[in-house]
Amino acid sequence: MFSLRKALPSLMAFAVAAWIGTLPVHAGGSADDRTGVAKFGDAAIRNFVLKVNDALDRRRVAVAIVARTGRPRAELPRGVRYTHVAFTVFEAVRDADGSVFHTYTVYNLYQSPPKHDDQSYLKQDLMYDFVSGIAEPEIAVCIPGAALQRRILAVIRSPAYRGLWHPAYNLFANPWIDRYDNCVTHALKICVAAIYQTDDSSRIRDDIRAYFQPTPIRLGPLRSFGTVFMKAVRRDDEDSSGYQTATFESLQAFLSGNGLVDESFEISMDAPAGG
Repeated sequence: MFSLRKALPSLMAFAVAAWIGTLPVHAGGSADDRTGVAKFGDAAIRNFVLKVNDALDRRRVAVAIVARTGRPRAELPRGVRYTHVAFTVFEAVRDADGSVFHTYTVYNLYQSPPKHDDQSYLKQDLMYDFVSGIAEPEIAVCIPGAALQRRILAVIRSPAYRGLWHPAYNLFANPWIDRYDNCVTHALKICVAAIYQTDDSSRIRDDIRAYFQPTPIRLGPLRSFGTVFMKAVRRDDEDSSGYQTATFESLQAFLSGNGLVDESFEISMDAPAGG
C-alpha cells in the first residue's frame, strides 16, 4: 500500500540593510523556491527527495511534520534551526496523464512574494517542491503518534484548516496572541485543534497560551527598525519581553513533552560520490 516510486545618513543605511539581509525574510518560503537546486543541483535534490520519501515509507507514515532551512544557519536568530515547517501526507495524486499514484504531498503556509510579504497563502505541493527550498543539506521529521496523525489529517481535510489561518503574515508571529501567522504558528494551531478535536479558535489560543512555550527571538539593538524596512516583521505582535514565536523546535518539544510523538529525526543529503 505504501509503495513509492513515483521540495538603511549612509552608515546607518548600510548597517540596517546589512542587518535585514541576515534575517530569514522569507522564512515561510514560497512555492517556487529552488534554493536547493541552485546550491546542490537538481539531481542531488531529486535523490534527496527519494531518500526522504523512503524514510517515511519504511515507517508507514500517514502524516508527519517536516522542516527545512531556507537560509544558511549562520544567518538565523539564535535558537532557530529550521525556517519552514509543513505537514506531509501520504495520499493519492493524479498525474498529468490521468493516472493515480500514492506519494507524499506537502501542505504549506507560504509567505507571499516580496511586494506582498506581509501576507501568506496556503498551498499543497509535492516533496520535490519542499526539498528544493533547502539551503542546508538536511530535513527534520517529527512523526506524531498514530492517533494524532489521524486527527491531524481530519483537520487538514476539514474547513478548520483554512478557517484557523490568518492571511496577515508576521515573520515572528506570536502564537500566544494569534493575530498573525507564519508557517509554524499555523501548524501549531492545526496540531492543537487535532489534539482537542475542536475548531474553536478562542479555545485553541487559550490552550496554546496555557501549554505551549514559544521560542524567544533576539534581534539585537537594531530590532526597532524592523517594520520600517520589512513589512514581514510586525512590532505590534511583540510580547512584553520581546519577540517570541513558534519554531520547529518548540513545536516538537510541545508534542514530545505531551507524549504525542512516535519518532523525531533528521535526514541528511548523501555526500556526492568521491566527496
